[in-house]
Amino acid sequence: MSQATMIKLLEIHSVQAAQLFASYCHSLKLQVSVVVQSAQQAELWCDEQQQAEVEQLWLEFIQQPGHPRYQAAAWQQAEPALSSGRSGLSGYWQQLWAQGGVLTHLIWLAAVLVFGWQQLAPWQAVSALQLQADYGLSLAQGWRWLTPAWLHFSGAHLVFNLIWVWYLLGPVEKRSGKLLATALVLAALLPSHLLQFVLAGSNFGGLSGLVYGLFGFYWICGWLKPAWGYQLSPGLIGFMLLWLVIGFADLLWIPMANWAHLGGLLGGMGLAAVLALTGRR
Repeated sequence: MSQATMIKLLEIHSVQAAQLFASYCHSLKLQVSVVVQSAQQAELWCDEQQQAEVEQLWLEFIQQPGHPRYQAAAWQQAEPALSSGRSGLSGYWQQLWAQGGVLTHLIWLAAVLVFGWQQLAPWQAVSALQLQADYGLSLAQGWRWLTPAWLHFSGAHLVFNLIWVWYLLGPVEKRSGKLLATALVLAALLPSHLLQFVLAGSNFGGLSGLVYGLFGFYWICGWLKPAWGYQLSPGLIGFMLLWLVIGFADLLWIPMANWAHLGGLLGGMGLAAVLALTGRR
């Protein structure tokens, strides 16, 4: 991780105000983040070394929250392409690219390319990337212990997973570097695929195991080391666990790789626990 230590500054009963203030701080190159707890409540976190400066800015903000400088900063953060004369779509892709690093983008690109391959030669793609029951638990499976994650069997499944990968893996890579991000991907995918393969067979695919691993990582980090800045709202965590239970209860109209979800979740939680308990940042 970076050397910055994030601390909780205060709680605000207005998500909009918290985001507006954070945007202003970002325009001043200050490390301030917002953790949304509910529709009416948010937390502000900041770099411990910048606490005094941020607190002073907060006192100024609450005296004149409608001052044009705050709206101007928010507009600048939301539309970076305007200042360079580029279109809104170009600005959107700039923000998308800035959210993650090389690893996040490679995962995205590989998933899209594999999905295209599946449309052109579905059986060829599946046989090349899916785990094979004939090989059993042999190391001869090689890359197949990882590649089922890039097989998606519908466009909606692909888009859903890519959104969560962008939202959760991107910040880890940007803040903590490629090494931790890579370790997190491996810690999620290997137990995810192993558990699903052993308990349910080889007919599965998708990045959902990684998504659950990312959820587990954020969950445990937010619980054991909130100052690290990896946090999710209780509502989102509850949704994640409820979806897992619904999958195992077989209440959905689509097949779910439930053991892959559970394996990924445990892998991400395990990595977060090891880092937190050993104090490695």
